Amino acid sequence: MIICKESVARGAKKMVRVHVAKDMGVDIGITAHVLAGKEEGPTLLITSMLHGQEWFSALFIREFMNRLDLNQLKGTVIAIPVANVSAFYTDTRVIMDNSDEPDANRSFDGKYNCLSNTLTRAIEEEFLSKSDFLIDYHVSSWGTRMADIGYGSDYKDAELVEKSRGMAMAYGFPVLHAMKLFKGTHSSRTSMGCAGVKYGIPGIVPEIGGLGFGEKIEADWLDQNVKGIFGNLKFLGMLDGKPDYCEKYMQVAGDYWRVSPKNGGYIEVVVEPSDPLTRVSEGQLLARLIDPETFCVLEEIKSPGDGYIFYGCRNYMARPGGWVFGVVGAETVEWVTGSK
Repeated sequence: MIICKESVARGAKKMVRVHVAKDMGVDIGITAHVLAGKEEGPTLLITSMLHGQEWFSALFIREFMNRLDLNQLKGTVIAIPVANVSAFYTDTRVIMDNSDEPDANRSFDGKYNCLSNTLTRAIEEEFLSKSDFLIDYHVSSWGTRMADIGYGSDYKDAELVEKSRGMAMAYGFPVLHAMKLFKGTHSSRTSMGCAGVKYGIPGIVPEIGGLGFGEKIEADWLDQNVKGIFGNLKFLGMLDGKPDYCEKYMQVAGDYWRVSPKNGGYIEVVVEPSDPLTRVSEGQLLARLIDPETFCVLEEIKSPGDGYIFYGCRNYMARPGGWVFGVVGAETVEWVTGSK
């Protein structure tokens, strides 16, 4: 097969690189690992780090590549561990270029030449357009954690919704997020939205784990994610066998409350989130925000309603609007039976 004008033989691994732009003397490019199975089959694209601080997921890809036997693989996996090298260089979520669209995961199918558009355009043209399925990782940066598998729930094509949901269930994690791609921040200009709307490609966004919680729990999260990739390869017919489904799944419909501080300071957590989701009540104290200079309590961060903690954090320094808690309303949650 041909990827980025490079020929990759069946049963072989090859690393390819696409030049994107020159930024103030620095080369910006995309490095991809092409894993071609012995037999023909579909192409799965795995992307990671469209947000530059979310580097934990690059380790999932590394471990997955170490475990994969190409002699058993039908088709091809294209894995991009660092999709947004520009934001990675600066250890920031978005690209620090003062553009109108600094967030690479909100700028797919863009018409401008700011760096986020150029990067995502290269991902589209060189990789997404040649793929059949997508896994796009968005795990938390240091100090925060997430716990769900997102799938596209409002594509016009019902078959696309069903395939995306099937991939989410095959990941083997008991929390599904039925993402609305045409409402709020999760639009068709995200990776998964663009893949489905523009290219008819089903995909999922796994968000399991984070950093700063200790080696043991982080190793468990890494293992869960690697098993999730293998579960998808089985679901898609790229490996023999069946995925390990959960007995039941908590399905979250639509959006959730972002519970973030108005001030910056030290987050002192009161409620520790647990897997899969922690139940909270309206007005319940979740954390305090402490002024690091005076040690005064600047804010009490409370749950806006009855529901479950969707993502959470440990004690750490957060800026105004930072990632602290996400809470889903109890009325948006339903339990569904797993597949066998």
